[in-house]
Amino acid sequence: MRRLLAALVVSAAACGPRGILSRADLRTQVDALAAQGDSIGLAKLAARQCNHGSATAKVNCYEEYFVSVARSDRVRLALGALAALAKDLPEVALEGHGYTHVIGIRAWKPDLDVATVFKGCTGLFQSGCYHGVIQAYLLEGKVGPIDSTRAANLCDQVAATGKEMWLRFQCVHGLGHGFEMVNNWDLPKALKDCDWLPSPWDRSSCYGGAFMENAVASMPGGHHTAMHVLAAEKVLDSTKGPAAGAGHDMPGMAMPSTPDLKAITFKMRDPTDPLYPCSAVDTTYQFACYQMQGGMILTGVKGDFARATAACDRVGAPLLRAQCYLSLGTNASGWTVQNTPLVIQDCLHGDPAYQPFCFVGAVKNYVDVTANPEDGLAFCRRMDPGVNRDHCYNAVGEEISVLYRDPDQRQAACLKAGGDGEAMCRIGAQLPEKKQ
Repeated sequence: MRRLLAALVVSAAACGPRGILSRADLRTQVDALAAQGDSIGLAKLAARQCNHGSATAKVNCYEEYFVSVARSDRVRLALGALAALAKDLPEVALEGHGYTHVIGIRAWKPDLDVATVFKGCTGLFQSGCYHGVIQAYLLEGKVGPIDSTRAANLCDQVAATGKEMWLRFQCVHGLGHGFEMVNNWDLPKALKDCDWLPSPWDRSSCYGGAFMENAVASMPGGHHTAMHVLAAEKVLDSTKGPAAGAGHDMPGMAMPSTPDLKAITFKMRDPTDPLYPCSAVDTTYQFACYQMQGGMILTGVKGDFARATAACDRVGAPLLRAQCYLSLGTNASGWTVQNTPLVIQDCLHGDPAYQPFCFVGAVKNYVDVTANPEDGLAFCRRMDPGVNRDHCYNAVGEEISVLYRDPDQRQAACLKAGGDGEAMCRIGAQLPEKKQ
């Protein structure tokens, strides 16, 4: 995700340079297509409107476009348009998680029931829509200050403990993102807020969200998504003429004013230490931190997986080193946009004893992107037989155990692995050994 500049079309003509619509005409077309439930039409309109100029300009435009499309009663429609757009444009798929955050943030308003809006999201692109709803809920001052009671109760409204664990994970993970933002990206404070949650599982999932937010927002060109979406909404709702500042990368586009952000006092990353902030936080948080550290490391070594695994090899504790490798696998999946041959090549770097964890991170990301375990099984089938593939199928089983509470559903999902893959999948899915 990059900094949301919230660039807006301000041409006074019905159709500006390169076919870019004016703000009013764009809204008219969006509303007409939305009324028809036409997600494919919305995807095509997005491509015509935004597939121009520099890479940064495209991201800005697509983010702004989904601010204009999404609201509580159009969440599924917006996500459908994004999914259709991403099929044809790999650069959209690469930024898909960020766009789903935008849709979730835009969807929730203080007069709406947060659980209802939350459940309107889907698992598209690592479930960013869910996380965005929680971020908006925490950032919108009208709901009152967040405290330990409200934090603990929020996810109970969405998915009670012991039920719909996949959905509950999205909520508590989203809390981590939100705590980072409400604390002005002060990571230690956000982690302390995660400690409000009652169970170790909830807390660990929340820590992961806080570390992810820290990593993404601190990347070169990183952005404070929710703040800028809220600012963009104000501009979209404005009836005033063109905003000042036209003349950016795309003709007729301009950046609206955004809220003043306090100076961020916490050092979010350290270019001299690829293991920071994991090397600096309390041991309580290190396990969750290393699960998210891959992006930090790879950014510093310009995507060189040989150097990245060497950085992970510096982690002393074997359990934490394994999580570092796992995080590299997660990023191998994301950076290549699930290009399986490239992901396999990336994960074959480093210490063979820890390579399986890279494959675990990769295949879990395959499943996380779509919430479909068959995508993970297809990845495992492409691997050579051996310990790495065994871990791969086991990891898909673990994802299945979170996605499905019903043992029959878990069994049906693992059955599709076939052969030895099914046996390893069943172990991960907490199913008994299949009788011969």
